[in-house]
Amino acid sequence: MALQKDIEKIEKLLEEKETISVISAVGKNENPISQVGRKLTMWGKGRIAYYEFLESLQMQKNLVYSIWFEKEVSLSLLGKNGEIYRVSAKPYQALIAGHRFEEAYINAQEEFGEETDLSTVWLLDVTAVEDDTYEAAREKEHPYLMHMDHIYRKETAYE
Repeated sequence: MALQKDIEKIEKLLEEKETISVISAVGKNENPISQVGRKLTMWGKGRIAYYEFLESLQMQKNLVYSIWFEKEVSLSLLGKNGEIYRVSAKPYQALIAGHRFEEAYINAQEEFGEETDLSTVWLLDVTAVEDDTYEAAREKEHPYLMHMDHIYRKETAYE
């Protein structure tokens, strides 16, 4: 249930043009590669579609490795209001032909221009979503910790 609410949050973020997304995946050498995702959308309940435009990129190779060897990929989403989410997902399917791919291809050309060449639509199943803001990390790691200088400032503010 909690995952579903988190998925709804990231769905709203992905609908906003201002959202910045970064995808990371490891290859056979276990070194991660990260790149800014030009287009990510929700594709049904709990599934993200990542549009890869160049077949020869290292990211494409790493995603193939991830689907073959059931490795998770990581997405970082930064919203216009400072929301930051880290999403873990497993590649489910790579669309390179067929009716759904053709629709995605036409949509990509409408959005990015007729010269756009869509290589693959990667369908990624969301496995976890974490609020990755500083405030959320601080609350999670140190819910009761407060620096002495902060206490001192609060106490002297009332004098």
